[in-house]
Formats: sequence, structure tokens, C-alpha cells
Amino acid sequence: MNSELRPEILEAFHVTGFSTPIIGVTGGKGGVGKTTVAVNLAMALVGEGKKVALVDCDVDAPNASILLGLSLQQRSPVKVTHPIFDERKCTDCKACIEACRLNSLFRPTENKILLMGECSGCEACLLVCPVDAIGRGSREVGATYETRKGRLSLFTGALFPGSEESALVVKSVRRRAEEKAGNFDVILVDTAPGTHCNVIDALQGAKFVVAVTEPTPLAAHDLDLMLSLLNRFALDRSVFINRSDLSTRVDLILDITEKHATRIESGLQIDHQLLDSYLQGDPVVKRFPDSLAAKTFQAVAENISKEHLP
Repeated sequence: MNSELRPEILEAFHVTGFSTPIIGVTGGKGGVGKTTVAVNLAMALVGEGKKVALVDCDVDAPNASILLGLSLQQRSPVKVTHPIFDERKCTDCKACIEACRLNSLFRPTENKILLMGECSGCEACLLVCPVDAIGRGSREVGATYETRKGRLSLFTGALFPGSEESALVVKSVRRRAEEKAGNFDVILVDTAPGTHCNVIDALQGAKFVVAVTEPTPLAAHDLDLMLSLLNRFALDRSVFINRSDLSTRVDLILDITEKHATRIESGLQIDHQLLDSYLQGDPVVKRFPDSLAAKTFQAVAENISKEHLP
């Protein structure tokens, strides 16, 4: 795995400050079953007696709790700075308007500044105001949750619809889980689909990554991008082929894994028990522990335990 990043950047990306291993689960944008894999791996590791933190970093559409049949608990708001303007102090210098990267500030009359668009909470307007005419308010852009069930702790990040601060919510839910890292044998991170910055933030410090795909042209294209990203950050990984019996185009996946020197961890066929567990919101490793699907997840979890967990 060759990385294009400087050694000091790679070192900063991999350092976590605690010893609990982080295992990432990521996937493409085509609905390849990434969260289903993450949830069942978490439950399989719990079945081995591990204390597991599952971190749902797909903050635009968090659904790990639904697949686990859990109600979200212990809500904590995620807030960003919201500027408050004091007309009595304003000297009408317009420095705040010039500093706003989103062009969200509007001056309708003298000494009056209004926020007319989206605010990212960057605080540039506060920093440039020469007379402290801008106060630091706040607004909620999302929330994090911690839901416990036995040896499993689910940490969920949820972005409010219409908000743009998804990166802040990803970092907040990661930080909430990391604060309790010493309580767990492993932290399993379910990323958003794709290869954007939120995926990179979610995978920071990961020891190993399971890249979920399926044997279709679209999924193969996404897998190529995904493995290129993991190469860039020198992340150890394997590929999990979901719906391996979906078509005869497994050759597409084999070509991509050979190109990126990545092993195939396992393949999962569609069966009625897997579909039933999905519909019931009950992981297949728990609902049908003797099924072929459950045994597949259990084998992957066993490999992760042997190779990456203390």
C-alpha cells in the first residue's frame, strides 16, 4: 500500500491516544449493505464476549439503531456558533460582511447587520470585528446519542435535515465514543458511504477497515475509489462481497482487489433468514445464529479478533 501523504500526516492520522483498536466498515453509495455488515459484525464480536462500541458515523442517514431494534438514548446536542449583533456598538465598518465566506451577512441600514443565510459557525465575523459588536450565540445542528444493551454500546450521530455541518457531527460522535474507549475491547466505526471528508474523519486512527461491496459495475467503480482512498492513508483492509450470488460479475470485484492488492474477506449470499432479520430489525447473528449468513459474519468477526484485537 503506497501512500501519497507525508509521513507526519500519516502519523497524525493513525494516532488515537488510546489502545483500544478501531475497526472501520465502509462502502460505496449504491446501498451495498454496509450498515448491515457493521451491525452483524458488532453483534458477532459481542457473541465472542467482547465489549463493543459501534459508532454510527453515517450522520446524514443513521440507521444502525433501526437494524439493532434499539431506541436512541442519552441525547447530547451538537452546536455551532451563531453570531449575535449589537447595533449599539456597531461602527458600520462592514469588516464582518467581507469576512463571511458564505456571504450570509446583509446590511439593510446603517449599523444593522442581519444573518440572511446559512452560518457555518466559523467565527470569522467575531474575529474581525474591531469593537466587539458581535456576540457568541449558538444553534443546534444535530445530536449524538449513546444507547447501551449488554456488552454493546451504540454511539449515534444525527445531523438535522438541511444543516451543512455533517463533519462537526461526525467528529462529535467519534469524540463521545473515544472518551470511553477504555471501557471497550474494540471500537467499530460505520462510516458514511463514499470517499469524502466525513469518511476520512470517521476512519481516523483505524487499525483495519472492511470495505463492503457487491458484484455490480456501480459497486465495483465505488470500490476502486474506496481502495484508492485507503491506499492514500495506508490503511490495512479486506473486501467483503455482499450479495455475492447477485450476478456473475464477481470478476469485476476480483479485478479491483487484484489492482489494489487487497484480499477478499468473505462473501455473503442473500437468504430468507437474512432478509427476515433485516425486516424485523434484529441482527441475523442474534435471530438466526445457525444460519449461513450468521456463520459468515461470525467467521469474519473471528478473523478480526485473531488478527487485530488484543
